[in-house]
Amino acid sequence: MRILINALSGIGDAVMFSPALALLKKHSPGSIIDAVVMFKPVEELFKNNPHITNTYFIDFLKQSKLKSLKQTLALRKNRYDVSINVYPSNRREYNLVQYLEGAKVKVATRYNHYSRSNLDFLNNILIDEVKDRHNVLENFELVKPIFPNMIADELGKLELHLQDSDTAFAHEYISSNALNGQLLIGFHAGSAIFKGHINKRWSAIKYGSLAKQLAERYNAKILLFGTETDVNELIMKLGGSNVIIPKTSNILQSLALMKVCRLFVSNDSALMHLAAGLGVPQVAVFAYTNYKELHPWQNRHIIVRTELDCSPCFFNSPKPVNCIYTGKDEFKCIKLVEVSDVMAACEALIEEIPGNIKS
Repeated sequence: MRILINALSGIGDAVMFSPALALLKKHSPGSIIDAVVMFKPVEELFKNNPHITNTYFIDFLKQSKLKSLKQTLALRKNRYDVSINVYPSNRREYNLVQYLEGAKVKVATRYNHYSRSNLDFLNNILIDEVKDRHNVLENFELVKPIFPNMIADELGKLELHLQDSDTAFAHEYISSNALNGQLLIGFHAGSAIFKGHINKRWSAIKYGSLAKQLAERYNAKILLFGTETDVNELIMKLGGSNVIIPKTSNILQSLALMKVCRLFVSNDSALMHLAAGLGVPQVAVFAYTNYKELHPWQNRHIIVRTELDCSPCFFNSPKPVNCIYTGKDEFKCIKLVEVSDVMAACEALIEEIPGNIKS
């Protein structure tokens, strides 16, 4: 069987498909499973995944539509039996791409919002989206029609595959920066910015205060991850000398460094899911997105969020997030999360670390 995975929506979404991908390979080890991506970090992750045969990068965002069309139509020669749009992919362009790829069976999600306008009728099989169902389980429901004997209990952890060179890079970085034996805590204070998701970021000023408190109490070294340079530089300025911005060449080197951290603190972001895949205990700060659908999968974590009647309010659709409040109360779901709330969660997880780290 030839299967094509359309993982066009982003890093975190691609990683949350990995348990379903592993099941596909388990139930049909002889199948050829290819993937189409449009973000370079996703390409790097999938090229390392032993379940993927070929990864095709199409730069839909930057190159001409004609070139993208030619590359999409070129996939038809592979004569795929099945293609799957990774959840969530609630844009008409994703369904159009899947249709043009020409697989005999095309599987996608029927979304609760704005499905009529997203051309989902171009697919053969549509799986109903279920509110509060985790993204990993949504992806499982997409692959189950191919092998009906699959059961959700077979789903494992999020999968990430590092190369030996990436692990060696992390060990060398730790050694050369005299970080051996230190309590290393990773931060990711950024997030995607499309659909207004910059508004789910917890304040960089508060991250700076948290970094300072962790350094003072535990002599922790804080490693800042992500591409948000301005945010990380502000945290380093406020957090003090124990805060470090590691220089890495690619996402795999960053993952190798994240893996040696004993704790990871982040917003709801792609790196939050990557930390879960690495098995690093984590504190996840949530705003208006649904933590029931997006919490770190099968990994020790504590969610910190503000309980409001209106939250979570964001659902999967092409439309940007819109807060019912204005002025200083706009997106108060994230603004009301205090440093003390996140610090308490960090303390609880640090107490669980083998070796019983003391202040």
